[in-house]
Amino acid sequence: MVQLALRGVPSELHRELKAAATRNHRSLNDEILARLTASVQATAASTEALLAEAEQIRSAIAPIALGPEEIRALKGVGWR
Repeated sequence: MVQLALRGVPSELHRELKAAATRNHRSLNDEILARLTASVQATAASTEALLAEAEQIRSAIAPIALGPEEIRALKGVGWR
């Protein structure tokens, strides 16, 4: 495994990375490696693929038809 030193990291970025590492239950090193890996392996999704996925999700959801009375009743119990 290769060792890599990183210099000139701004203090604010260092604090944010440490906080993220804590939230993700990782060491600072593991957090940085996870983020670098994700950025290098990220692939741009095509517009067509995203639209096809959105259509698939939309078609799987049943439409909800509510009349004025149902809407008022739902608003009365905290739905907004």
